[in-house]
Amino acid sequence: MVLSPLLGFYMMLAIVLLMATSSSSPFMMWVCLELNMLMFLPVMSSESGLALENTMKYFLIQSWASILFLIGTILSMVLDQAMFFIGIFSLMLKLGAAPFHGWFISILKSSSMLILMLLSTLQKCIPLVMVANFNISPYIMGPFLLTTLSVTFFSLPGTISINKILALSSMVNLGWFLVGVQHSLKVFFSFFTIYVILLLSVVTLCTKHSVSSFSSLISLSLMDKVGMVFVFMSLGGLPPLLGFLGKLLILKSSLMYFNFIMMLVLVYSSLLVLYTYISRLFFIMTSGPTLKVGLKNSKMNMKTSILCGSLASFNMMMIIPM
Repeated sequence: MVLSPLLGFYMMLAIVLLMATSSSSPFMMWVCLELNMLMFLPVMSSESGLALENTMKYFLIQSWASILFLIGTILSMVLDQAMFFIGIFSLMLKLGAAPFHGWFISILKSSSMLILMLLSTLQKCIPLVMVANFNISPYIMGPFLLTTLSVTFFSLPGTISINKILALSSMVNLGWFLVGVQHSLKVFFSFFTIYVILLLSVVTLCTKHSVSSFSSLISLSLMDKVGMVFVFMSLGGLPPLLGFLGKLLILKSSLMYFNFIMMLVLVYSSLLVLYTYISRLFFIMTSGPTLKVGLKNSKMNMKTSILCGSLASFNMMMIIPM
């Protein structure tokens, strides 16, 4: 039921992404955004639960952001180039950056892991490419990074829902995306690829075990718990795991371009997310039984956990020149 919309979405996403990267016209980029949004709506509506409500939220927010982008583009051509800041705000709204993050958190809290994965990764590609083409000033980006830190600081304590924590983690990683894409597309795509691999590992394990909160992980076997720990620690950027490599690349390439305080804000936001993962997972590893050895499906669970844990913990820092 979901395969057909997904196949069409992936094909269309590849086409519009190529169109967006090869075009310098704001109007052509706007067309790519609209095509991408229209192809994603059937994917969202095919889910169960609150799919219809989430689809309407996504459609209304994205449509309003597209209108703002057009207004900003037209005003910058007719009146003054400085009016394009309206278009920049519309891109931040499309990306779900703080303080325009309300719709993003609301949808991801009640959506499936598949929608969470797509909204956190693939749906951000075209707006991020547009941000790279428009060469936004670091002084404009600074308030968004500070707001992200504030939202993360006040929202993470007491949160046990994996969907909400992953949504907040996606907001923090969006700050790294914005910094990386402004300076080096090569570094950005390296970090983006690492993030996709790590998030896919988390989504795979959580979907396999039907996990919706960290408290649900207590009943897992010891091997599955170890796999979860490696995946989440790497996603949080704990050195020397793979997730730390992507952030280290962006820090090294962007430290001379961006203000030191802005980079410190990004690092502190990531530390808040990592602390949340460590505090939740420490409780899980020290609670409950459970090493399941003789069950028929234990081998399959062990293989999945080892595979996802290996993807998350594999460290390429020794073979990639820094």
